Amino acid sequence: MIDISQVIEPVISGCAISCGAFLVVAGASKLYRGIRALEEMTAIRRALRMPRRQWRLLGLAAGGAECMTGVLVCSGTYPVLGGAGLAGLGAVFCVLLAYVLVKKIPDGCGCIRWRTAPETAAEAVTWRAMLRGGTLLGAGIAYVLAAADAANAPRGDWFGGGVVAGGAVLVLLSMRMPVRTPVCRRPLWHQTRATLRALTSHEMFAAMAASAGPFEPLARYRRTGCTDEFWFTAATGHNSEAVVFQVQQAVPGARLAVHASLRDTRTTGTTWPTRTITVADGQRRETQ
Repeated sequence: MIDISQVIEPVISGCAISCGAFLVVAGASKLYRGIRALEEMTAIRRALRMPRRQWRLLGLAAGGAECMTGVLVCSGTYPVLGGAGLAGLGAVFCVLLAYVLVKKIPDGCGCIRWRTAPETAAEAVTWRAMLRGGTLLGAGIAYVLAAADAANAPRGDWFGGGVVAGGAVLVLLSMRMPVRTPVCRRPLWHQTRATLRALTSHEMFAAMAASAGPFEPLARYRRTGCTDEFWFTAATGHNSEAVVFQVQQAVPGARLAVHASLRDTRTTGTTWPTRTITVADGQRRETQ
């Protein structure tokens, strides 16, 4: 029969190791930005009201502290000291982020960032950042309480499970939502109907519907690279002619860039998209 302590202690130790590795990465990003003297404005900097030079020095000091604490936790040499440092940093993060959330201060926390965020990128501290700080705090406290046994616990499957579980939680809490593809920067779970709704409220669509419409309630759709194409036919026009809307979103959160053109499917090389979307009475249902 397996003693419960033989399960809990390796899991706690594994979670603490994953939190230590996270601190190393976060500290390295702060050191990198501080050494490169990258200009940045984060919610925490706004909350502390620090000028550029003082903020850079604070970033270097915080990055160094995070790296040293992370290395200490990962080494397992002094589990009490490492756990206390982990819990202390987690508590500081929770206090700062809670203040930012209560005061509704704009911009992201800048916890892990390797370059200056573009001005067009809208960021804000969310509850996920608070949970991430709480995870570090909880893991640090648990590591301190189980320090004597966790340091000597055999690093078997339960330890590996703790590392994987802790790392997965921290990664998920650190991801920007929605998750976007690396090239087109579109949501990974792309919602075609949401794009269609945005298109139908665009002034370009209204202008084309007034001049070439009204359109049939059935639109055809396909994706070409990073561009969405919606093909509409006029209710009273020729079935071989279609108004094609090419839709792109250059920056997440920005307005759609829409290009409209008239195409004749009888032209050589022009083919209808195979996927269709029904648009009728404000209801949009996707069909194959």
